[in-house]
Amino acid sequence: MASRNTKKICCLLAIVILIMTIIGTPRSPQGSSTAYATNQTPSGADDNQTRLQPAALPDRTEPFYYEVRQVWEKEGVPSGTVTMDIPAGKWARKSDDALLGSYQGESGTLTFAKSKGWVEYKVNVEREGLYELDATYVPVVAEDSGGLQRIMLAIQVNGEYPYAEAHSMTLERSFRDRKPDKFDEDGNQMRSLIEETTVWSTKPLKDIEGAYAQAPLWHFKKGLNTIRIEALMQPLALKSLTLKPQEAVPAYQEVKQTVSAPAAGHGAVIEIEAEQFSAKNSSSIQVQYNRDPLTMPASPKTIRFNTMGGWSWYKGGQAVTWEFDVPEDGLYQLGMRANQNFRSNLSVFRTVTIDGKVPFRELLRYPFPYHSGWGGVTLQDEEGSPYEFYLSKGHHTLGLEANYEPYMPLLVQMDHMLDEFRAVSTDIRTATGNREDRYRVWDVEKDIPGLTDRLQALQQQLTQLSERMTGINGKRDSVSQSFLSSAKDLGDLLDHPDAIPSSQLTIGTLQEKLINQRKDLMDSPLELDRIVITAAGSEFPRMKANWWEKSKGLVSSLLYSFDDRNSISRSRKDNEINVWMFWGRDYVNELQQLADEKFTPKSGVKVKINLVQSSDLLILGNAAGIVPDVALGVPSGMPFELAVRHAAYDLSKLPGGEELLQRYSPGTLQPYYYDGGYYGVPETMNFKVLFYRKDILKQLGLSVPDTWNDVYEMLPTLLQNEYNFYVDPADFSYLFLQNGADLYTPDGLATGLDKPEAFDAFKRWTDLFNMHGLERQVQSFYNQFRKGTIPIGISDFNQYMQLLVAAPEIMEDWAIAPVPGTVEKDGTVSRWIGGSQSVSSMMFKAASEKKRDHAWEFLQWYLSAETQTEFGLNLEQYNGETFRWNSANAKAFANMPWNPDDLNVFLDQWQWMKEFPNVPGGYMSGRELGFAWNRAVIDGETPRVSLEKAVREINRELVRKQREFHIVDDNGKVLKPLKLPQPMEPWKGAERYVK
Repeated sequence: MASRNTKKICCLLAIVILIMTIIGTPRSPQGSSTAYATNQTPSGADDNQTRLQPAALPDRTEPFYYEVRQVWEKEGVPSGTVTMDIPAGKWARKSDDALLGSYQGESGTLTFAKSKGWVEYKVNVEREGLYELDATYVPVVAEDSGGLQRIMLAIQVNGEYPYAEAHSMTLERSFRDRKPDKFDEDGNQMRSLIEETTVWSTKPLKDIEGAYAQAPLWHFKKGLNTIRIEALMQPLALKSLTLKPQEAVPAYQEVKQTVSAPAAGHGAVIEIEAEQFSAKNSSSIQVQYNRDPLTMPASPKTIRFNTMGGWSWYKGGQAVTWEFDVPEDGLYQLGMRANQNFRSNLSVFRTVTIDGKVPFRELLRYPFPYHSGWGGVTLQDEEGSPYEFYLSKGHHTLGLEANYEPYMPLLVQMDHMLDEFRAVSTDIRTATGNREDRYRVWDVEKDIPGLTDRLQALQQQLTQLSERMTGINGKRDSVSQSFLSSAKDLGDLLDHPDAIPSSQLTIGTLQEKLINQRKDLMDSPLELDRIVITAAGSEFPRMKANWWEKSKGLVSSLLYSFDDRNSISRSRKDNEINVWMFWGRDYVNELQQLADEKFTPKSGVKVKINLVQSSDLLILGNAAGIVPDVALGVPSGMPFELAVRHAAYDLSKLPGGEELLQRYSPGTLQPYYYDGGYYGVPETMNFKVLFYRKDILKQLGLSVPDTWNDVYEMLPTLLQNEYNFYVDPADFSYLFLQNGADLYTPDGLATGLDKPEAFDAFKRWTDLFNMHGLERQVQSFYNQFRKGTIPIGISDFNQYMQLLVAAPEIMEDWAIAPVPGTVEKDGTVSRWIGGSQSVSSMMFKAASEKKRDHAWEFLQWYLSAETQTEFGLNLEQYNGETFRWNSANAKAFANMPWNPDDLNVFLDQWQWMKEFPNVPGGYMSGRELGFAWNRAVIDGETPRVSLEKAVREINRELVRKQREFHIVDDNGKVLKPLKLPQPMEPWKGAERYVK
């Protein structure tokens, strides 16, 4: 009895303690176990609802220049009044990478030859104010052919970045297309090479995104100030810096009152073909081919570059310059034939300059409204009256530079809204334990106080954004409509507030839509045919084709499409081969030009490269007997599918085939293996590496993880500070491969997921989300990484290029490393990872042996290091660094203009690349593993039970496909085992290219 009473007393005490703990512990919407400061209230929340934030960490980002400029205006910071020159050689401190000497005839210059280094200058400012910072400089052409990228510098004033854009400022470069124009034997114009004009010039430092029409200003206080310049990308030589007041741009009416000249003679008409520009500041701005009836020069049958721009002229800061001669002094008006139909009802903006200066304020951000097709655009005021420009007789220049400054207030607001969406998502995940329990009844106002108020504030802001967009564009556009749609979705959620905790996917979708809308506003594509300058008051030439001209052009294009030169079927001539390419038009044009210039003269074999949109045409074409000789850019699973249908060539059996295959990692060749042969080779490598924010890890006192144990140890610190680690929930390759688990048995006839190693790997995979707190759904790791909310994670080559090109403000704050590995019994670290989803090249069984030999000769030429290098460098030269060619040829890959440190990481990870092999019915493996993950992570099913269900379904489908392709008979007897290759050792072929 006493024992029973003792137990009752203990139970009562435990209950009391538990109740006191619950009452005494404040609820944390952020779900962290660390100490928090609780003195900040989010916008849109009630005064009594407090957002909890980590107390230890400083602000993570600086405000935008737009926001800082508003603060300066509110505080009454005056404009600068004096001009001060700072010779480059008069530095106060500098790094060893900044070399003092002479360059291009100028002494006392400072050269950043390796795109590294920093320098500090002391400047005594007589009067506090806002100054423009100019530089006298010249680009240093890099020996590694990387000299066409942007010059990027980080600027600090008095030890601080004054605004976010200061992390990534740029100095302009100047390029031109090499003349004369070249044509192939069919009369098609070939794309010209690009030359850079490398002369000393003085230009202001601008934000690298090109958001603003004028160069950002810098606040210098009275007295001694420090300017620090750090080179981030591309070498340059610096002669001097200049601080000066920014030149004021008068309004049109002010300029008009100062001009008393008469209009030019009415016969004066100056026409400038837009494709005949004299200079451009980005190598990716390209001439285009257009068949509109009024586009000149007309070329309905052959390719003739007769326009410029479009989606090659869409980034802020991209500028083009034309030269022209004026026959007499007088007033002129300016118009152009333009196409601005790339984004529904959205205006784009250009800064217009004449002889290097903006004539009046209205041309700083001149809008080009949406139009459904080609038409005339006259530079005019809001009343529709054309602007008049005084031009003296002689030589002049006209410039157009893209910017999106009118959208900046919206972009800043959207950026803050994304932060709030992220915080709301975090609060919901914390309250729900990162699970959606369909059976739990929520009282949102009690369980997550203030949540509905915050969502209502976001809804109101979305409605405001829509109204402001309509005000800018004059009509409802696609982005403003999307804002209204998102506001309605939030309204639907608020109609049923207690269902919000079960609507995490909806909130994530709204966040992703806002990210996409933000990007839409930053894009400014515009295509020009010609520029027309006429005497003031005179009529412009007709610039829009009529119905009859359009109909005639359509019929001509249709008839021309039946020309044999446009056929995608095989040529009947033995000295011609037909190549299908599943890349974009830019890739096709570049390879066609390379083949015409390099391959055909040497081999005597003509090559016709056709752009084909869908790889499904290979299966359909094979059934119809219409197949190419060579296919490029093929998805990695397609060679196997065609091999089992006896349509593809075994490349290992061709002369030199084994030598070709030895250039590639055995692990990356696995998808192309079937029945003892290899039916394709990879063209590109989509690496996966570890991305990390150096600045945030340093703040947290964390080091870069080398193994998964290191990851597990750092996760509590990340989570306590509202950060996380990212892995793609759909990628299981790293833990399976590092744990020795195979998808299939060595004979390829059954799944290998029923082995102990596979069960262990599956549990580790699901434990990342069930036990270690990784997010099951991430709306754009790129954006979370850029903002710093997820400062570390595993992602691919596309993420690397996106950060390199589109996140310049954090250029010096992030780096990459090999993926975390698993410690083996012998103490070595295994870093196997797959999922690269590379594209491949393959050959089809030819109509004749001679044709096969020509196709094989072409494929060997295309895959050679020399051709892959030239192909990749030309792509980047013509189209910009977004077209960086990640060739699967290790030598060609190393020849691209990489950062040496990043290249070494890629080459280190290359040795651990291993793709899963293909087998008949193998598509079921990834599908069922995804279902098993959903059951174990979302539904809470036991991992082992979930994987066992997947094993049964996978084996059932494998047997069915094996019978279809006669690998086993109806009784299950094995007729032809697949004998899959088993690469076990890391590949050493890339080590020789480490720099």
